[in-house]
Amino acid sequence: MAWHLPAHVTFTKTDTGAVLLDSRRSRYWQTNDTAAIVLDRLMQGADVESAVADLCTRYPDSAEQITADVQNMLGKLAAAKLVIP
Repeated sequence: MAWHLPAHVTFTKTDTGAVLLDSRRSRYWQTNDTAAIVLDRLMQGADVESAVADLCTRYPDSAEQITADVQNMLGKLAAAKLVIP
Protein backbone atom coordinates (compact mmCIF):
# COMPACT_ATOMS: atom_id res chain seq x y z
CA MET A 1 0.00 0.00 0.00
CA ALA A 2 1.36 3.42 -0.95
CA TRP A 3 1.16 6.20 1.61
CA HIS A 4 1.20 9.90 0.78
CA LEU A 5 0.66 13.31 2.33
CA PRO A 6 -2.54 15.26 1.81
CA ALA A 7 -2.08 18.52 -0.14
CA HIS A 8 -2.31 20.58 3.06
CA VAL A 9 0.57 18.77 4.83
CA THR A 10 4.27 19.51 4.32
CA PHE A 11 7.06 17.13 5.40
CA THR A 12 10.45 18.62 6.29
CA LYS A 13 13.45 16.71 7.62
CA THR A 14 15.38 18.28 10.51
CA ASP A 15 18.60 17.47 12.37
CA THR A 16 16.64 15.47 14.95
CA GLY A 17 13.80 13.98 12.91
CA ALA A 18 11.13 15.72 10.88
CA VAL A 19 8.25 18.16 11.06
CA LEU A 20 4.83 17.73 9.50
CA LEU A 21 3.03 21.05 9.00
CA ASP A 22 -0.75 20.97 8.68
CA SER A 23 -1.53 24.27 6.95
CA ARG A 24 -5.30 23.89 7.34
CA ARG A 25 -5.09 23.87 11.11
CA SER A 26 -1.87 25.87 11.46
CA ARG A 27 -0.39 23.05 13.54
CA TYR A 28 2.83 21.16 13.30
CA TRP A 29 3.89 17.72 14.49
CA GLN A 30 7.47 16.84 15.29
CA THR A 31 8.81 13.31 14.87
CA ASN A 32 11.97 11.63 16.06
CA ASP A 33 14.69 10.43 13.70
CA THR A 34 13.31 6.90 13.40
CA ALA A 35 9.84 8.11 12.42
CA ALA A 36 11.43 10.53 9.95
CA ILE A 37 13.26 7.63 8.29
CA VAL A 38 9.99 5.75 7.85
CA LEU A 39 8.08 8.77 6.56
CA ASP A 40 10.86 9.69 4.17
CA ARG A 41 10.89 6.17 2.72
CA LEU A 42 7.09 6.18 2.37
CA MET A 43 7.11 9.60 0.67
CA GLN A 44 9.65 8.18 -1.81
CA GLY A 45 7.16 5.48 -2.75
CA ALA A 46 8.34 2.59 -0.58
CA ASP A 47 5.76 0.39 1.07
CA VAL A 48 5.50 -0.04 4.85
CA GLU A 49 7.16 -3.46 4.76
CA SER A 50 10.21 -2.03 2.99
CA ALA A 51 10.48 0.85 5.46
CA VAL A 52 10.22 -1.59 8.37
CA ALA A 53 12.86 -3.83 6.79
CA ASP A 54 15.22 -0.85 6.52
CA LEU A 55 14.80 -0.10 10.21
CA CYS A 56 15.24 -3.76 11.15
CA THR A 57 18.57 -3.74 9.29
CA ARG A 58 19.66 -0.69 11.28
CA TYR A 59 18.32 -2.00 14.60
CA PRO A 60 18.25 -5.82 14.38
CA ASP A 61 17.68 -6.34 18.12
CA SER A 62 14.39 -4.43 17.93
CA ALA A 63 12.77 -6.07 14.90
CA GLU A 64 9.55 -7.19 16.63
CA GLN A 65 9.02 -3.83 18.31
CA ILE A 66 9.74 -1.88 15.12
CA THR A 67 6.82 -3.40 13.23
CA ALA A 68 4.38 -2.58 16.03
CA ASP A 69 5.78 0.93 16.49
CA VAL A 70 5.59 1.77 12.79
CA GLN A 71 1.98 0.55 12.55
CA ASN A 72 1.10 2.53 15.69
CA MET A 73 2.75 5.70 14.35
CA LEU A 74 1.02 5.44 10.97
CA GLY A 75 -2.32 4.83 12.67
CA LYS A 76 -1.93 7.98 14.76
CA LEU A 77 -0.79 10.10 11.82
CA ALA A 78 -3.65 8.80 9.66
CA ALA A 79 -6.17 9.55 12.42
CA ALA A 80 -4.80 13.11 12.55
CA LYS A 81 -5.18 13.28 8.74
CA LEU A 82 -1.45 13.88 8.26
CA VAL A 83 -0.89 10.84 6.03
CA ILE A 84 -3.19 8.94 3.69
CA PRO A 85 -2.89 5.21 3.02
